[in-house]
Amino acid sequence: MRKASIVLIFLLVFSLLPYSSAQGDVKISNNGFVLEQWEINSKNIIDAGDRGALGKSYPLWDWLLSEPWPGSLATKEYQLRVEGEKIIGTTEVGDLFVEKIFEQLDENRARLTVRFTNNGKETFKSETNWDGFSLGYAMAWAGYLGKPGGEKQIWVDDELHVDNKNWVRLGTKLKAFGLVDFEEDLIALIFPKEESKALWLESSGWGSETRAEFAPLELNPGESKTYVFEIFVGTIEDVESIYPEIYRGMIKYISKEKFKIIFEVPDFPIEGEKITIKIRLIPKEPLNETAELKAQLVCSEKGVSQVTVPVSLEKESETTLEGAVSGVCKIKATLELKDEVISSAEKEVSAFKKEGTPLYVVFIWHHHQSPGVWPNGTLHGPWALVHTYEDELYPYYPGGAYYFHAYILQKYPQIKMTYHLSPSLLWQWNLTKSGWCQSYPQYQCFTPDSAEAKRVQETIELYKQLYERGQIDILSSYFAHPISGYIAEKYGWFDLLDYELNLGMKTTEEVMNIKTNGMWLPEMAFSPKLAYLFDKYSIKYFPLDDRCHLRVLYPYSPYHLYKLENSSTLILFRDHSLSDEFAFNNNFRSEEEAREKAKEIVEKILSVRSKDPSAEVVTIAADGENWIIFSNNPPLTAFYFEALLQYLEEAQEKGLLKTVTFREATLKLKPYQNVTPLATSWLCSWDKWTRERKNLQEPMWKRDEKVYTLIQEYKEKCSKNEVYYKALYGLSQAMDSDFYWAEFIFDKHVYAWLNWTEETVNAGLAKCEVSTSSPFETTTTVPEEGICGPVMILAIALVPLVLRRRL
Repeated sequence: MRKASIVLIFLLVFSLLPYSSAQGDVKISNNGFVLEQWEINSKNIIDAGDRGALGKSYPLWDWLLSEPWPGSLATKEYQLRVEGEKIIGTTEVGDLFVEKIFEQLDENRARLTVRFTNNGKETFKSETNWDGFSLGYAMAWAGYLGKPGGEKQIWVDDELHVDNKNWVRLGTKLKAFGLVDFEEDLIALIFPKEESKALWLESSGWGSETRAEFAPLELNPGESKTYVFEIFVGTIEDVESIYPEIYRGMIKYISKEKFKIIFEVPDFPIEGEKITIKIRLIPKEPLNETAELKAQLVCSEKGVSQVTVPVSLEKESETTLEGAVSGVCKIKATLELKDEVISSAEKEVSAFKKEGTPLYVVFIWHHHQSPGVWPNGTLHGPWALVHTYEDELYPYYPGGAYYFHAYILQKYPQIKMTYHLSPSLLWQWNLTKSGWCQSYPQYQCFTPDSAEAKRVQETIELYKQLYERGQIDILSSYFAHPISGYIAEKYGWFDLLDYELNLGMKTTEEVMNIKTNGMWLPEMAFSPKLAYLFDKYSIKYFPLDDRCHLRVLYPYSPYHLYKLENSSTLILFRDHSLSDEFAFNNNFRSEEEAREKAKEIVEKILSVRSKDPSAEVVTIAADGENWIIFSNNPPLTAFYFEALLQYLEEAQEKGLLKTVTFREATLKLKPYQNVTPLATSWLCSWDKWTRERKNLQEPMWKRDEKVYTLIQEYKEKCSKNEVYYKALYGLSQAMDSDFYWAEFIFDKHVYAWLNWTEETVNAGLAKCEVSTSSPFETTTTVPEEGICGPVMILAIALVPLVLRRRL
């Protein structure tokens, strides 16, 4: 009997594990029917990084676009079976029956057939409108080819394109799309039989993606729709025999890699300046031949400089080209062997005008970690501490991402920046003064004298010193990162938001010993209904997003300071594209790549005035740590940030720009216009926290409503006493946006705090007498006996720790 039980348990556990079906050198996962393996020369070249709710961002993930990302097709389990050369998977999405057939044709090619059948009694429809395109279904190739990094997006319509774009949608009828890695000589292509409407391009730490998007899908009862895709995976050389036309389009990119031409251009040349350009030739496949290198600098029809020199193809060589730059110039070079062009390269060089007031640049870094603590006081997600004390950037820098920012800024005292040190982050940093316990990676406790605690304490002091000497500004916020704009618009729970903002401001004051008038809105979740809170707490300025909050309503430029209508609060709108480009396009294989990208960011900042001569200030706002720790190579990404500081310093010394803190910008600039920004988030909607994983998110919000109603009942019956404020604190803990984010939902934390809050209130209700105070009382000042700052919060958190209780 015992043996039988063990076998049954084993079978049950095995059934819960991810399953994949193999056909030769190819593997298809039953989770999402995505491609996990394709071997080339006995080596699997398919891989991907984690992409939150999608899991690993493997190729062949698809999406019914009417569903919140990433949709059911890519996350549901499929019933798999093998029939000859075919792997067949089936699943259901409501009344929609889904059948996918993957058939390997040879070592390089396969065919994927996707068939949808409406088994319901109602018409099925998948339709959405993005960027002016009416769309319904999408198929993607995503992830890495071989080693992470180096992949480029490739697609073919009327011509062949190779690029590396992020968050870009193009209207096009695709013949093929995929990824290519010239360094590793690998390529993957999908050939859709259905006519596409658009192409989506994206890249991040999980890899790169090209995604074909098709017309809306509408099926009457009993009706089916079939999509067919031919797939190619192999070396670039393999393409020549199978798809010669595509190979011909790639020749210019291939030859560039064999005989690479690299331009070294002086940084940020001034209009009219005579510059010397170095042109390096690097033969990756040396030849015992001499070729002719022709190069020219073109700034206008008359402003042309050129040079022609013989170069050896056996070794690296360098030549120079001189000329005066004006406006936007182009450097062009061709390498010719026996009258045939075997390589070429082009690069734009911008000359920047130095006149009047330099362009102000405000960098705002959002340093935040949720209060990842159980009601018993144990930290379950101690990232605020780990990403400070841990040497995760070795061998380049000491400490973690939060320590690194303060550490590296000391080397560049002329560069000014602004930091949002979220109150929940500061509260966790402050635990190091008395010690803390955490359950990750295993249960362990730390004393104030530990090396970890001392590194965090040093970090606090570094930020204080930077603030005191005026190199940085510090923003405060609500205590636990609520989606305040959404809460204000949908629920109107202003007493909760008032309490949280009061607690957050006090936390910043107590931990950092400063009073700040600057604020970061969590998730940039804005609502005009919050204006009275800003005025009540003397909030003088905060940032929002140009694309989501400004441009949708006004034809104004984001490169000015604005004033909130009917309020004294000032707003800077971050450059959405430039901020995201800095934060998300950072998968580097070398220091050279990192430096080149950092320089490109500064050049794009400087080029703002060529597009908008009236521009006064450019605002870059992004997470301070995630773009480092979630990259493929965090130490190299930190190096990228230092390179940015170096280039900013150089451009500032030339008088082309001036980095200023947010506070300085509000003092130097006059409001350009009064505005009422759109009520939304930095993602232009609330969906990330409410709809993308509705099956998990909706029950959490409903439970929040239930608990809030209970708190209001207590307030009316028992007044605003200690229990009431403890309950608001518990609800604040439960409503941190991080735990609702689709890719990182942690409902266990949410329900733990909602349960604690309910228990606290119910116990209070049982003891109190009905209050005679008016139920319409509006004062929300926290009394002395309530939870009013990190000292009291710490006391509450540490009581169970003394008793050594564990969750």
